[in-house]
Formats: sequence, C-alpha cells, structure tokens
Amino acid sequence: MLNSKSKQTIPADSRSVSRVSNPTRREFLTAAGVAGLGLSIGSNGVAQQNRAPDAPPIQLVPELKTTPVRHDQPLHNFQMVNVKPLPKDREGIWVLDFAFKPLRIKQIENPNRQQIHYLYYKVVNRTGAPRIFVPQFYMVNEAGTKYPDTVIPRVIPLIRAREDATIPLLGSVTVMGTIPPSTKQDVDDAVYGVAVWDKWDPHADRFSIYVRGLSDGYKELPPSAPGKPPVVKYKTLKIDFIRRGDERNLSEREIQLNDPPTEWVYW
Repeated sequence: MLNSKSKQTIPADSRSVSRVSNPTRREFLTAAGVAGLGLSIGSNGVAQQNRAPDAPPIQLVPELKTTPVRHDQPLHNFQMVNVKPLPKDREGIWVLDFAFKPLRIKQIENPNRQQIHYLYYKVVNRTGAPRIFVPQFYMVNEAGTKYPDTVIPRVIPLIRAREDATIPLLGSVTVMGTIPPSTKQDVDDAVYGVAVWDKWDPHADRFSIYVRGLSDGYKELPPSAPGKPPVVKYKTLKIDFIRRGDERNLSEREIQLNDPPTEWVYW
C-alpha cells in the first residue's frame, strides 16, 4: 500500500515505455502494469481496478511537467473540489487537489462533422510527496451504462487554443505519470489535462462523470459469492450533471452542474 513515504515506482517491464514517444493508452498501461495500482487491462483497452493497490517496485514513473500558478489566484470558471477526508476513509490516505471547468461540446471538422464532449481540469499535488497519476474518466447515465474517455490526440491542440493557449495541456495518454509535490510558498505546481468523449447517451437528462486516480483510498467488501475474491471499491470523485433541451440539438449551454455538484464515493 502506498503511503506518504513510499517511493513512486513502476515495474521493470515499463522501461519499454520510454522508447515509445507517443504510446497509446493501452500500450502505456500494459507496459507499466499501471504502476502497481491494482489495475488490469480490459479487452477494450480500459484500465480496470480489481484489487487493492500494492507498493510498486523498481523504476521511477516519468515526472509530469507542471505549470506554476499563484496559490490564491481566482480560477475563472473552475469548480473547486473539497478534498477533506470522509468519515469512511482509512487513516493516512492521500488525495490530489482537483478543479474542473464546465463540460464542453466541440465540433470537429471532419467528413462526419463529429461532436465531442470534453472536461478540462487542473490537478495539484499538495500531499508532500510525489504521487503516481493514472486518471480514469467514465461518463455514466442513469441506467448505469459507462462511457470511458477516448484517446483523440488531434483534438488536444484545438481544446488548448479554446481554453488557454499559454498553458500546456495533456491528453488521456500523456497525462499519465508522477505529479511532483507542490512545495513553493504561494505557488501551486499544477498539471492541466482534458478528458474527451466521442460517445455518450444523448437521451440522458441526468448523468455523472466518475474520476478515478485522485486518491489511493480503497475499501474491500465481502465476496459476492463463495469462492470469489473480495469486491474492491476505490475512492472516486463523482460529478453530477443535468442536461436540458433537445437531444437532437445538443448545446453545452444546456448542461448544468447538479446541486450539490460533486461528492466522493467508493466505486
């Protein structure tokens, strides 16, 4: 189990990652073993958490580049997330600071005039030690159907130009690595990223985005049946949305945060 004194490392097999300049999400996760965080790779290339995380061995995960921002600087249009411990949390877990902008819709100029949804976010590590960051984003409708975020590298520069061209922006593959601790006085060393979806439920009036990878918190539940392993649930941020308007003419102006907008769950 990782703690504030654990050395953030990945298995030796992950050395192959350093030879791939732009690995796909599946290649990175397969080679790195997802940094010992209790993940396996599903047939769809999505990391799946199926056991308690172990302390990862041997080689350091590549350190992510951060952007310095003033600690007390107002974040225009960002929703801040409360990271105070929950009563059900284990003692000593860490949680990364997270803020996000409203869910956006963007049209991609291609023969199909494809639309995407995206969530622009900022992460700061105020835990006092380097932390491995392997985020997973799922859009989930009221029926429980999960839509994982998608790797579409070509849209990242377009999103960056719209949101803030002066800040480096990382996609779902390039954002995976180690976030150094933010230790400067009055300055946050922030990582900016974006999660992108090209598939969702256009009929959903209410939906949520679940964000895993912001904490090492987890809990084990009894097996669902004799002979099966325990059920492991992970501390996950849940962001709730309401969509108003016509499903045939989707507009980001009609997507609003619920009240309350966020909660921490074990999922």
